[in-house]
Amino acid sequence: MNTMEDWEKWVELAREDPEKFERERSVAIENLIMSQPARHRHHSRQLQWKIDAVRKTSPNALCACIRIYDMLMDSVYGPKGLVEAVGLLCRNNGQPGYREVTVRKKGRLLDFRKKKEREKQL
Repeated sequence: MNTMEDWEKWVELAREDPEKFERERSVAIENLIMSQPARHRHHSRQLQWKIDAVRKTSPNALCACIRIYDMLMDSVYGPKGLVEAVGLLCRNNGQPGYREVTVRKKGRLLDFRKKKEREKQL
């Protein structure tokens, strides 16, 4: 799904023939997984299994969407999430492991507006 036109075709298919939509969705997902390097495929299949389980156990599509969004946010901001991993790499100059966290001092905010604009604000 790369363009708005593709999106509209998927939406139309979902409305007109939900069974065909699910079949084609499965094929598209499998094609995406197979286009990844072999070392990533197992993890991608596990993630897709979780997503499909959420969709099946949710009472409606909106609830499924919210639950999947929560999974995404947890993988970014939760324990051992993306933010934590990037923080560790940045603190360690790209090397794995833990180091003491250095807190930077806050800088001073500079006002680059023209003098007349600054005076109007005062």
